[in-house]
Amino acid sequence: MTYYDGTKLLSLKDINGQDPEIYICTANRTAGKTTYFARLMVNRFRDKKEKFCLIYRYMNELADVKEKFFKDIQALFFQDSVMTSRSCGRGAFIELSIDEKVCGYAVALNAADKLKKYSHMFSDVKRMMFDEFQSESGRYCDKEIEKFISLHTSIARGRGEQVRRGPVYMVGNPVTILNPYYLELGITERLRADTKFLRGPGYVLEQGFVDSAADAQK
Repeated sequence: MTYYDGTKLLSLKDINGQDPEIYICTANRTAGKTTYFARLMVNRFRDKKEKFCLIYRYMNELADVKEKFFKDIQALFFQDSVMTSRSCGRGAFIELSIDEKVCGYAVALNAADKLKKYSHMFSDVKRMMFDEFQSESGRYCDKEIEKFISLHTSIARGRGEQVRRGPVYMVGNPVTILNPYYLELGITERLRADTKFLRGPGYVLEQGFVDSAADAQK
């Protein structure tokens, strides 16, 4: 059985030869893309103490975030570890810990304005993950792109820098090329059905298909 491997995507430079700020990964359901990036972030924390941030769309998605994020990869790779969570900032965000050590945070786009005042809390976040960035129901936040930029700005600062690198792994099923992120980045008019990798200013994209996952779905 073959599962997704993001090594190639993460090795790419953007169209200007720079390190991308956004890595977009789409593939068919159950291909293993979420598992790959979730495991990567936990391993980077365990090996290098680099914290991460999980991005969700709505505040109500934060309630069971530790189960949604950690349950599957715990069973596969981290059986001896335990993830815990606690609400912070009067419910504005969630602090996540692995084996009683703070490993990162979970935030919601529709709370982007609230999170501005807590930007100092995220100054040690090294990378972010936005799973299911394409809404299968077509439901997005009001002014979603503005909220996404605001949230990224709140996190990718600090440590004596006005702006620091804070790459985002945007993962999802290929729902529609008319989603707001593709439209904003100019991907909609460039993407083709047979495109595997696409580079643009500040981003790289991988469009994949895992045959074994498709067969299992059938």
